[in-house]
Amino acid sequence: MAAAAPMLLLVLVLQLAAHASAISPPGDSVRINYFSAAGSGCPPGSTQGSISSDGKALTVMYGNYTASTDGSLADQRKACTVTVSLSYPRGFVVKVGTVTLRGYANLEKGVTGTVKTQYYFSGLLGTAKVSRTINGRFNNNFEFTDQFVSAVYSKCGVQRSLNLLSEVRVNPGSSGKNGIVTIDSQDLALVQVLQLIWETC
Repeated sequence: MAAAAPMLLLVLVLQLAAHASAISPPGDSVRINYFSAAGSGCPPGSTQGSISSDGKALTVMYGNYTASTDGSLADQRKACTVTVSLSYPRGFVVKVGTVTLRGYANLEKGVTGTVKTQYYFSGLLGTAKVSRTINGRFNNNFEFTDQFVSAVYSKCGVQRSLNLLSEVRVNPGSSGKNGIVTIDSQDLALVQVLQLIWETC
């Protein structure tokens, strides 16, 4: 792709929120039992997950997440589904509160970049969604925070997998200009951080 082509660099930060009276389980009691990533935006071996020592942050790092107008129409949209099974003591539930996007965008006039995020718990009703669009012309760092309107909680006493669905899309519109939207870094520095805040049940 030509050097002048628009590009968008993103960091997704998801915050798991609960009520103000939230009490967290001991950090060493929260662990990842299972982690998987699948989709056109996260080829095998390109995505990693980790839990913080205090059990309050789940980090997902992407190594190859790019949508571009340079290829076929299918290349303009990439998606990834991350499934995480957490082990933690009984008596706690969580929900995702906000998603923060941080990064850098370079979009020519007429080109738009869109990132969508949604989550749900396996076997439970409810899916929470947010979406953010950046319109060209844009060439700067950015940070956006969006709140999930609907509250989707895990179920008390039953540990179900947390599923994170994301989508990255580039749309040249009628301009016919090139563009690239990417969540990608050689050092996996671009991340999706879920702040785990727990509620007793």
